[in-house]
Amino acid sequence: MPRHTTSKASAGRGVLEGAFLLLEELARVDEAGLTELAAGAGLPKATAHRLLEQLAAVGGVERRAGRYRMGATMVRLGHSWTPHRRLGQAASLPLRHLAASTGAAVAVAAPVRGRMMILKGLPGAADAVLPHRPGVFLPPGNAAEVVMAAAQPAAEPPPGQAASRWTERLRAAREHGTAVHRWEGDMVISCVAAPVRTRTGKVVAVIGAAVHDSRRLAAATAATRQAARLASANLARLPHTARS
Repeated sequence: MPRHTTSKASAGRGVLEGAFLLLEELARVDEAGLTELAAGAGLPKATAHRLLEQLAAVGGVERRAGRYRMGATMVRLGHSWTPHRRLGQAASLPLRHLAASTGAAVAVAAPVRGRMMILKGLPGAADAVLPHRPGVFLPPGNAAEVVMAAAQPAAEPPPGQAASRWTERLRAAREHGTAVHRWEGDMVISCVAAPVRTRTGKVVAVIGAAVHDSRRLAAATAATRQAARLASANLARLPHTARS
């Protein structure tokens, strides 16, 4: 009997480990098909398919046109983490004002497992390049990452970023209080980011805006700074034990 119980427990751990490997891979790539997810998670394709279907049944992932992405249940559970819930509350109204005044895709993002993840976002034209929805990880070297790194005494450059260029970007972010990054693909977009601070001045998140018309970047930069200041003020007023 004890051996049987141990065997069942081990099997349960194996299933959970496999499910979390798939969720970690989805968090990394945002959206992918079965073959890509199985390979990235290091699981047999049949095992990955079974686990993904089980996760889909409980809302852990969403399946659309043969591809998977993070589901509403995982996003909701992530938002139940108190620090992130408080950030979402503090940034909610400033984000709406920022979107209305700039017409940009806007978001508040914070570090999760060493990468910048969107906690709350409002879509715009730039969503064709990068979806501004909760749970999406921003690509390495983004403006939000620069702002967070600039608040640290020392930060290593992300993969593919030359140390000299990274140092220059951090210096500019400290000097101007914002960071800007330009993405070129099917659509060229410019992203600007500004820090959200606690009442002690610690940078804990970033508010950003993405515009596809570079002529609007200066106005978007000023509006983003203001939104970040408002979010910081809201955050300072929220109790540390805030509940939604």
